[in-house]
Amino acid sequence: MRKFLFAAPLALAAAATLATPATAESRPQNGVQVRQEIAQLDRQIDRARARHTISVREAARLHGQVDRLENLYARYARNGLTRAELRTLDNRIDRVKRQLHVERSDNNDHRGDDRPQDHGNDRR
Repeated sequence: MRKFLFAAPLALAAAATLATPATAESRPQNGVQVRQEIAQLDRQIDRARARHTISVREAARLHGQVDRLENLYARYARNGLTRAELRTLDNRIDRVKRQLHVERSDNNDHRGDDRPQDHGNDRR
């Protein structure tokens, strides 16, 4: 019985230790990581626009959101980032990432401009 009582807390501690690194890596832990994620998001928008998977208008809207993220980061970073501010920035980064994913996946037939596409549906 003593072996079981001793082994159970060790097993729980080991499980918690193994779970922690995966969780810690998935979320920014400091301002440098947040800043890198914002810059990476900006580059992803540029790449999507260059590949014509999003329109000029969609890219401009997403870049505006990234600009607001950068401004918010700068405002927060003046006095050092709190956990709550890191969480807020992370949530907003995730929101823009989801929007970029939706825009890439919406199959708008982007050709590099925002004109409507003619799919040969003549109605005479």
